[in-house]
Amino acid sequence: MITDNQVRKLMKFLEQGKTLEQSSAKCGMDVKSARKYRDLDKLPSELQAAGIRNWRTRSDPFIEEWPVVTGFLEINPGLEAKTLFEHLQRQYPSRFSDGQLRTLQRKIKGWRATE
Repeated sequence: MITDNQVRKLMKFLEQGKTLEQSSAKCGMDVKSARKYRDLDKLPSELQAAGIRNWRTRSDPFIEEWPVVTGFLEINPGLEAKTLFEHLQRQYPSRFSDGQLRTLQRKIKGWRATE
């Protein structure tokens, strides 16, 4: 990962008349990365802030069953997400794929943090 200090050094070397190849080598970055930051004239921290999104890209697959899950968690807060996921898979066959376990784990972690 390229740091702000590397880009600052790169700009300093470029201002001194060094070539892009020389400057990028002295800063410890690839020429392609150096060209990117030279052309953008922005620091990496400025670019990252613009690229953060705060919306969902997919609909929540557990939205309909969430009251059932929270009911189980209120009765027994020590239940693991995997146990609840297996219960949901038995209750609703072919509705939840194995790859959705991590989604449920994140959702339960958030619920436990707020409740």
